[in-house]
Amino acid sequence: MIIVLLVLFAGLQATMAQDVSKYKALDDSAYQTVPEYQLGNKYQKDAILFMDMVADTHPYYIKAERRAEWFNKKNALLEQCKTIQNDEDFVDALIDVLGPLHDKHTDLTTLSRLQANKMAKNQESGAAADADTQHIMSRHDSFYDYRIFQQESICYLQFNQCVDMPENPFEEFLDGMFSKMDEGGIKTLVVDAQYNSGGSSRLCDALLQHLYPIGKLEHYTTYLRFSDLMAAYNPKIAAVKAKWENDGHKDELYEMPTAKIPADYQQPAVYEGDVVFVMGPKTYSSAGILLTLARDNHIGTIVGTTSTFSPSHYGEILPYRLPNTGVLGSISCKYFARPDAATVDDTCMEPDCVINLDDKEQAWQYIIKNYGK
Repeated sequence: MIIVLLVLFAGLQATMAQDVSKYKALDDSAYQTVPEYQLGNKYQKDAILFMDMVADTHPYYIKAERRAEWFNKKNALLEQCKTIQNDEDFVDALIDVLGPLHDKHTDLTTLSRLQANKMAKNQESGAAADADTQHIMSRHDSFYDYRIFQQESICYLQFNQCVDMPENPFEEFLDGMFSKMDEGGIKTLVVDAQYNSGGSSRLCDALLQHLYPIGKLEHYTTYLRFSDLMAAYNPKIAAVKAKWENDGHKDELYEMPTAKIPADYQQPAVYEGDVVFVMGPKTYSSAGILLTLARDNHIGTIVGTTSTFSPSHYGEILPYRLPNTGVLGSISCKYFARPDAATVDDTCMEPDCVINLDDKEQAWQYIIKNYGK
């Protein structure tokens, strides 16, 4: 079963990398004979499909009492849909119904919003390039780079995206950085993740193995929810789902097996100096996981602002399309529980020290004063 799941999710990630036409349309066949669906306008039809899909897919709604609370919102939503005149207002109505579950993993959008977001990101990239020369803690125009301040004995790593650069793979980049730090006797590593909205956690793991023995690292526990939407991407999931439920696990998440360390794994030398992580409002997703693992494994110090991410969180998105309106959505199918059981339900993470990240010079001077050697 474990091997099957790994293969299925590899295929799913490939599907999500395609254009929006590859998003699976929610199937309305189960509702074609239901009067409520037949008599509804296009927004009511898609609202019905949306409500059913969320209840069947999101890990939060694995419990029957939570699904009952969710469906209590249905009548009010359908009434609201009677007067909705455009897709933008419809998306806003669905987001309102999602409430706290609305995040970067469980979200809805339209093609016009996608285009607007793309333009905004392009403008942000341009602004980032302009800001490159203003201050060391301004956003750099690269996914990751570093600079060594020998006099202060600080290596400043700006980690802006958990994405490999083909011309400078992250693992090779880290090997070179830690080698330079060792040569210079650098006593403090500053990992600035204030601009990092996530990407591949593999890059975070590559960094962590230089900071802590990987065999002793306490990891997240990952839980998966089987669903019809997941089965739409690979029919084999339907059989796995049926077996899981037939075994008595209908209202229970599947605990994913912990990845095993390869027998030939070579632990890099663990950095023995101080580590300071910078956390900001845009620190999210895989970068949030990095900082949570650092906190729960007592690796270094976190400075900055209160997190906008939840340390335990939902993720691993499934994309979908509402068939009557064409509205696009994504929904989480996994729950990630942080290692520290005592704080597993915390909705945010506080830094060890709050600093004003808007004032780059003041923030940098604070780091030098308190962590420079």
